[in-house]
Amino acid sequence: MGELKDYSGEWRSDVNFEDFSKDALVRLLKAYQRAFVGMSGGYHSVNMERMSAEETWKLDTEAYLRQLRSFEFPLVAKAMNIQGNDVLTLLKIFQVVPDGAREGYYECQWDVKNNNHAILTFTKCPTLFLYEKRGEEKDIECLCGPGGMEDLAFEAYCELVNPNIKCRALKRPPRKSPDEICCQWEFKLE
Repeated sequence: MGELKDYSGEWRSDVNFEDFSKDALVRLLKAYQRAFVGMSGGYHSVNMERMSAEETWKLDTEAYLRQLRSFEFPLVAKAMNIQGNDVLTLLKIFQVVPDGAREGYYECQWDVKNNNHAILTFTKCPTLFLYEKRGEEKDIECLCGPGGMEDLAFEAYCELVNPNIKCRALKRPPRKSPDEICCQWEFKLE
């Protein structure tokens, strides 16, 4: 049987990912990306109903870092055969993790100076846009501020690729205007 362009036909007891076309799998991966981000947002919303923003972000960050270290990073790196210990290896990981930096969701610009130095500029961040729209400054601070979830996640990724890769925020929210970039990060192997 040929590649399935979608799953609109009859149910099959033996269907596998390998049965679908590349286009169908890309659509599915994009849906998984949104589901992953949505699941994190759902947990966050439920936690916010029960505790303070600080407690919620502390719990969310701890859970996210555990899954990043135990599941996300090792599974994705193995599935995509990403090997190495330089900044370009780190950028590859950023492109393919579930909530990764790529066209369509968390969009960015890459300024690769060399294999061991790059600047990553986020130009589209739906999470930031939502918090800005709602006026949730505390959430922006806990996610994007110094010591926030993004800081800690980027540090964890750096540590997993190479403990000598350092991450530094060059620009972070809050933004003065929606025309500004969302954030900007430097990654350098020292």
